[in-house]
Amino acid sequence: MASKIFITGATGFVGSYLTKLLIQKGYELVCLTRNQTQETSKKIITLSAKEEDFISKEFLTNAVNNCDAIIHLAGIADNNYIKNQEDKKELDKINKIFPVMLYQVARKCAIKKFIFMSTIKVNGEYTKNVPFMEESPLDVANRNKYVKSKIDAENALINNFTENDHELLSIIRPPLIYGEGIKGNIKTLIKIIKKGFPLPTTQLNNKRSMVSIYNLSDLILKILESPVSGLVKSCCKDTDIATKELVRKIGFFLDKSKPDFYFPKNLLKVGGLIFKKTDMINKLTEPLIVDDTKTRKIFNWQPSVDFDTGMNKTINFLVNTK
Repeated sequence: MASKIFITGATGFVGSYLTKLLIQKGYELVCLTRNQTQETSKKIITLSAKEEDFISKEFLTNAVNNCDAIIHLAGIADNNYIKNQEDKKELDKINKIFPVMLYQVARKCAIKKFIFMSTIKVNGEYTKNVPFMEESPLDVANRNKYVKSKIDAENALINNFTENDHELLSIIRPPLIYGEGIKGNIKTLIKIIKKGFPLPTTQLNNKRSMVSIYNLSDLILKILESPVSGLVKSCCKDTDIATKELVRKIGFFLDKSKPDFYFPKNLLKVGGLIFKKTDMINKLTEPLIVDDTKTRKIFNWQPSVDFDTGMNKTINFLVNTK
């Protein structure tokens, strides 16, 4: 079992919870961050890096020295961040060049486990009749700059991989993630419902797969402890839930008796076009289902936290955080 882990993105949404879990399990961590916001302790060594360090083989080689595994969570996830050519270069540097260089350094340093956090959206923005699985093809025509950067990074990592020395390259493609510290559309949804504004979702039966940071972190732990080697693509979930049911669940936990109302789906889509919220409306109205049967079998993993518990924890954290 790996005992010393090098982790990027340790102060992010997933990383903040994962680091706590790994420390509880007895791992030592080396955390790479842009800002020294995490204290160094007996169990955590924090390395503060300048922007140029992320693509410096010399810096990264010294940083991962004596580590047994690497978990790469860092990345620019906000597509709205990309406003000009300089932002695009920054996206490419952090989301594409950095992980590949880190993987090359890992191989040179004989680090046997490399876990790369991707996104299920590399397979597409929504599913039609067949769920996304571990071997589903990449959606190379996707125009979302963030998703495109993840596709390019995955392809580059795979091109650098060769079957030898019992090495593991693990690519995880989670769907929508929820949990304490959540950001994005689910956070917005919770805030709207908390304020008492009903949402036009009564008619939305489309299901979307979701996974909590608690179950996702547990999967990462299983991968670290697993003897499996080779190139393994994984997807994961703990629930498939219709949009209308998600809104009602959130309403229940917030003690809001009528969180939704009926509004024609087609008019919702028109509104999305008019107000330039097409992406947000599609996430509400279109299905995205994951089949993670293979991942569960390979890593002997089952979600340990049910959806109600995970979502309740998510909401309580938001309500109690200023």
